[in-house]
Amino acid sequence: MIEIFYRYRVHPSQVRAFEHAYGPSGPWAKLFARHPGFRRTRLFRHSADPSIYVTIDVWETKADWDAFRVDFSREYAALDRRLAMLKIEEHVLGFYDGTEEYRPPLDAQA
Repeated sequence: MIEIFYRYRVHPSQVRAFEHAYGPSGPWAKLFARHPGFRRTRLFRHSADPSIYVTIDVWETKADWDAFRVDFSREYAALDRRLAMLKIEEHVLGFYDGTEEYRPPLDAQA
């Protein structure tokens, strides 16, 4: 698994919209889900600064992420433009190798 961490500073008036858009059932997750390598998105709000969020997008492999970015580049750019007003800052914190905890057990894959 590869996990991509992003950090955002959100406009105070856009918190609810941001949480929807960047949460596990929002438009980003729906777009990502169009690629078979996508696993899930998690959204976290900073406990001391409510304008700071971190998302973690989980993909099977870095190659899956890269293929998604190529195959859905127009859709990605359009959604990014549409939701730009929700955030003040966005930073990619990095790509991290995840554990196997997100994989179903082998006997469940049959």
